[in-house]
Amino acid sequence: MFHTLDTFDTEFSADSVEWCPIDSFKNIFVCGTYQLMKDEELTSNSLLSSKRLGRIYVFEVVENGCLILLQKLDVPAILDIKWAHVICQNKILLGVVNSLGYLQIYQLKNNDGKKSLELLIQKRVADEGEILALSLDWCTGRLTSNNELGSKIVVSDSKGSVSLFELNNNELNEINSWNAHGFEAWIAAFNYWDTNVVYSGGDDCKFQCFDTRVGTHPIASNRVHGAGVTSIHSNITREFLLSSGSYDEILRLWDTRNFKRPISEMNLGGGIWRLKWDPFVRRYLLAACMYGGFRIVDCEKTETPFVIGEYNEHKSIAYGCDWSFLNSKEITEQILKTKMQNVLLTSTCSFYDHVLKISALYIKDN
Repeated sequence: MFHTLDTFDTEFSADSVEWCPIDSFKNIFVCGTYQLMKDEELTSNSLLSSKRLGRIYVFEVVENGCLILLQKLDVPAILDIKWAHVICQNKILLGVVNSLGYLQIYQLKNNDGKKSLELLIQKRVADEGEILALSLDWCTGRLTSNNELGSKIVVSDSKGSVSLFELNNNELNEINSWNAHGFEAWIAAFNYWDTNVVYSGGDDCKFQCFDTRVGTHPIASNRVHGAGVTSIHSNITREFLLSSGSYDEILRLWDTRNFKRPISEMNLGGGIWRLKWDPFVRRYLLAACMYGGFRIVDCEKTETPFVIGEYNEHKSIAYGCDWSFLNSKEITEQILKTKMQNVLLTSTCSFYDHVLKISALYIKDN
């Protein structure tokens, strides 16, 4: 089902991969890294006094699935990266959260055919103390035009807080911030059908739902997960469908109208770090299962999801994964030069072996 097309050594430990969703740039993706440096590796010329260093790699995928490195940015260690799903105020934007506690917004520019990221604005998620910004999500998931209104971004951090920001006219303003978890808030995500609603998951095993219009107390909360909650992703095709992942290795599918118990539970055989709905029918989940490799899960029947593919080419912790927004026809005609159908592209990355891979994925018709 998976066929590896190209491999890249990221040098630093790789933990995040995200494909650009914007037309004409769908063959672009970024990879973020996180490296904890030893004292003897730090010099007076180090980029940061922090021991956590990172890089952002910008890649273009060309014929036969080969990777072309367009840009390499030395930055604080990256915890999460995500593109705005649509063009926002005439800009293609990438959100980044890092080990110094900053939310950064980069703009993808195309100057005379040269594509590169430029830092647009940044803001620290907390004013005091050492803090890591751990995850982010954009409110733009329903893929509707966002050129007039400001875009909201939610961020979670290592002190257990969740913060809501608005980006408007190159200004990044905090709307609100609240303590949501007793330990690390590993993940925060929007309900794409109602972006007043935010979900969060933490190392305290809490899975919570907040309505940002009514204050900072959760409107729903549970401790169904047997370990820290690490991934949440709203489905933009099926209004009430939500997925969650945890260190307890179990994929849970939820009806957002019932927060007491999930629709289904499925053990994927590894602590789940990331879950991504496919960008087309939103039927399949791509899961990074840490010590269990990567999985494709068919969720057409939410009561009985099942694994239809595994990717075990990585030799270290499976952390980052994403689907390309290139459709099957674009992939076969522009990239693979083949007449095969039902082909998708995925990128995956793993931590200690600092490996990034791009693969072609063939999904059979059912």
